[in-house]
Amino acid sequence: MAAYINAQGETNQVELNVGMYREAAERGQNLAQYLNAMHPTNVERDGTAFAQILESENIFLRPNRELGISPTKLSEILAPAIGAGTVVKDAVPTSRILFPAVIMQAVEDKLIANLTINANAFDSLIAIDESINGERYEHPVLNFDKPSVARHQGISQLAQPPSMLTITTSDKAYKIPTFALGLEVSDQALRNTTIDFVALSLARQFAVERNERAQNYILAILNGDVDNGEASLSSLGYFDTTTSFDAAATGGVITQKAWIKYLMKNGTKRVITHLITDVDTAMKIEGRTGKPTITQDDGTTHRFDTQFNVMNPTWAKNPQLFLTDNTSWPASTILGMDKSWAIRRVRNLSADFNGIESYVMRRSTQMRMDFGEHVNRFYNDAFGGMTVA
Repeated sequence: MAAYINAQGETNQVELNVGMYREAAERGQNLAQYLNAMHPTNVERDGTAFAQILESENIFLRPNRELGISPTKLSEILAPAIGAGTVVKDAVPTSRILFPAVIMQAVEDKLIANLTINANAFDSLIAIDESINGERYEHPVLNFDKPSVARHQGISQLAQPPSMLTITTSDKAYKIPTFALGLEVSDQALRNTTIDFVALSLARQFAVERNERAQNYILAILNGDVDNGEASLSSLGYFDTTTSFDAAATGGVITQKAWIKYLMKNGTKRVITHLITDVDTAMKIEGRTGKPTITQDDGTTHRFDTQFNVMNPTWAKNPQLFLTDNTSWPASTILGMDKSWAIRRVRNLSADFNGIESYVMRRSTQMRMDFGEHVNRFYNDAFGGMTVA
């Protein structure tokens, strides 16, 4: 039976079963986090419970020459020799139950940084990131039209004040799509392939897919999504042209006046903290006409001069820029947003349970790694776009 040393230095045994994956999901955790939380240890002295359990079942991800330990082969995990591993009450080797968690842990450790730049940048755009158990959820839609135009009024003595803040809600139901990545292991690969090699291969695939998914989410936020029941931001009136801010901003040129007016628009409702555009349009922003510059200036001298500071700026000093290389991104298009209430992501933590359960109980050489997530615009008023005329 799998074992670990607890925080008091006592050896405890853990009876593992495939249902722990569901229990972990219900807590918003993966199996490693679940085991570590349920079985606290002296991490500095003995390591985490999950790491100790792996060692107790002779599962090693990395070699240790001093101790003569080699990375564990897949065959030693998926098809251990009789008597080589613990068999749980489901008549399944413990190592087989641990395998999905081991693979995912190893993949997370190996995700290549330079392939996840876009995905990590997109993660920073998320205003609300939720996790649920199930594939359906409801989103309350708040109507602020009445309170946004209401103003205070004088009243007579003992009279009730007029209603200024009325919020009505209507629920929109969404279904979280499930994505899957399959892994099939041949008998020959079982004998010759280590976990480390499989994790490296999967990590690259995950990284590439995360980047592509992030780019597609960005495009759907701009153009709308039929499945979400969302129209494009331009059709909803959240886009302007440079000429609407400055008649001189024509011929693909952005002027300083157009740029500042764009950032200021609806500044009392939202502040554009993040921008999304392609590199060509970003260069137009950088090279805009009238952009303030300082040349041959000595700021240490005393002179007859004065500079003003805006007391009530309605724009961010340095908005963050997300560069998209999606070929479907429309040219000369800038999308701005107030990150604090622009994008919502909901993840289905139990999406992978069925695939894991099927793999473990059927003793299959095919494994399906599922995950479910849904991204949509949280509030349209958080967005504001501009096209370069």
